[in-house]
Amino acid sequence: MTRSAASRPEIAGEAVLWARHLAVLRQALLMRKPDARHRIRSEAAKLEREIDSMSGRRNLALKAARHPDCMAGIGAAACAQLDEQIAQRMRQVGDLASLLRGPAAPCGTQDEGGTAEAASRPAAVDPVTMLQGKGKLSEDQVRAAREIAWVYEAIARAGRARVSRLCQIDRPAGWQEMPLPERAALIHAKRFRPWAEGLRRAAPATLDIVLQVVVLGISVYGVARAQRMSWNGCVTRLADGLDRYGRGTGKA
Repeated sequence: MTRSAASRPEIAGEAVLWARHLAVLRQALLMRKPDARHRIRSEAAKLEREIDSMSGRRNLALKAARHPDCMAGIGAAACAQLDEQIAQRMRQVGDLASLLRGPAAPCGTQDEGGTAEAASRPAAVDPVTMLQGKGKLSEDQVRAAREIAWVYEAIARAGRARVSRLCQIDRPAGWQEMPLPERAALIHAKRFRPWAEGLRRAAPATLDIVLQVVVLGISVYGVARAQRMSWNGCVTRLADGLDRYGRGTGKA
C-alpha cells in the first residue's frame, strides 16, 4: 500500500514551500504591487499547461499498460504518480484562483517600496512569544493563538492529503485520505469556523492579521506595514482577534 502524499517528506516539503509562496503572492496583493495579479494569472496559466501535458502523458501510459508486452504494474504505477501530480497542480490552480477573488488594486497604484517576499518572510523569533514577553499578549491570548495555529495546520494537512474532487481522474491504487483528528475536528466545528466566519464578516482585516502572525509567523512589523497601520495598532487588532476567539465569537 502506498503512503499518502502528506506522509512523504518530499511532498510535505513542497507543500510548505507552496504555502510560503502563496503568502508572498497574497502579500504582494495587500501591498498593491502593480504586477501582482498578472503574476498570479501567469502562474495559473503555466500550471494549467502542465496539467494538460500530464493528462496527455497519463493517456499514453494507459495505452502502454494495455499493450501485451508491458510489464504488469508499470503502467498502473505511472498513472498513479501522474494522478497525484495532476491533483496537486489542480489544488494549486484553485489556491491561485482564490487569491484573485479579492478586489483589484485601484488603477494607477504605484509600487510603494519593499518586496512582498521580505514582508511575508517568517520572523526570526516567533512573534507570539515575542509579544508575550513584551507583555502585549496575555496567557489566555497566547493559548488562543496556539490553538488557532494547531487547528489551522490540522486542516491544512488533511486538505493536502485529499485528492481534489474537481479532478475527474480516479484515485491512485491504495489511496487513503488523512482524516482530521477528532479533537481538531470538534474544535474546528465548534470554535474555529464560527470565529473565522464571524470575524470575516465583522472585521476581515483583523482575521487576516491573526492568521498572518499566528499561523504564518510573519513579524508584526511586516504585517503592520502591509496593512498600512502602526505597530501598536496591529498588535491591538491581533489581541482583539484572539480575545474574540477566546470568547468563541468573531462578532464585535
